[in-house]
Amino acid sequence: MTVFKYVEDKDVFQKFYSKHLAKRLVNGTSSSDDGELLMLTKLKDACGHEYTSKLQRMFTDMGVSKDLDDAFKEQMRRNHESEESLDFGALVLNTASWPFQPPKSGLNIPDDLLKKYERFQRFYQSKHSGRKLTWLFQFCKGELKTNYTRGSKTGYTFQVSTYQMAVLLLYNTATLYTLDELLGTTGVVKDVLLPTVGLLVKAKILLVQGGALGAPSSRYVLNEDFKSKKVRINVNLPIKTEQKAESDDTHRTIEEDRKLLIQAAIVRVMKTRKTLKHVTLVTEVIQQLQTRFKPQVSDIKKCIDILLEKEFIERADNQKDVFNYLA
Repeated sequence: MTVFKYVEDKDVFQKFYSKHLAKRLVNGTSSSDDGELLMLTKLKDACGHEYTSKLQRMFTDMGVSKDLDDAFKEQMRRNHESEESLDFGALVLNTASWPFQPPKSGLNIPDDLLKKYERFQRFYQSKHSGRKLTWLFQFCKGELKTNYTRGSKTGYTFQVSTYQMAVLLLYNTATLYTLDELLGTTGVVKDVLLPTVGLLVKAKILLVQGGALGAPSSRYVLNEDFKSKKVRINVNLPIKTEQKAESDDTHRTIEEDRKLLIQAAIVRVMKTRKTLKHVTLVTEVIQQLQTRFKPQVSDIKKCIDILLEKEFIERADNQKDVFNYLA
């Protein structure tokens, strides 16, 4: 926290911290919940309740979601459906609290998952009839147990993303697919499918024939001679293009949030002061926001123009550098 005091753009820190915290919670990679909560307490002491309110609601969501998942599994047990081989779990998160966006690709739910998927949908709607679930397939994951490899008697366990799972489950019915067949059957868009398949090819789970990865003539064959020293192989790795896009989206969100914060600060100042010179207004807006970030004068000017257009403020007669507040 000593270093945090010297971070000028605390709103940028908050956005990226929120992203990383969300991933740690969803993936279960936090070293300690107590440590995470202690950090939130320190951030709250430094920047106030509003700064950490969404972060704290994430922890609340995790607890509520666990209770919901436990209730679903209990219902499955009562209905004698828990003996099925598929171990299914779901996290239900509040859209307003989590820094996640809907997936950029659709997905045809594989038949192996469809029954549990539909059961959970019905279960959730029975609890919350007015709500809608948006499935974040880009964050879903699972494990597949293999029984096809010639070089292993016990088989392997692949830790995969849901998109990778949708691809690999197709190979239960055939050992070769064209790119168009993979696209059509999985319902995953090309920009998402290619890096998904690329990781499977890089891991040598699939082999490419008839052209380079992504070529129209390329075919993707199940590698029945797959070998690894590990029994559990993690193929669900970060994709660089997705990481870059996510970072760009975060920066865009920060810029949009800053515009709204600057406009709100201008309105607060003008509502209190009623009439102000341009220089004084800029100075007071900077003072109000400097605990979150240091707004650029050029950005404040743009926001003043927006508020002039929206008629929250007006220029004083014969004085271009003086503004009046419009009630």
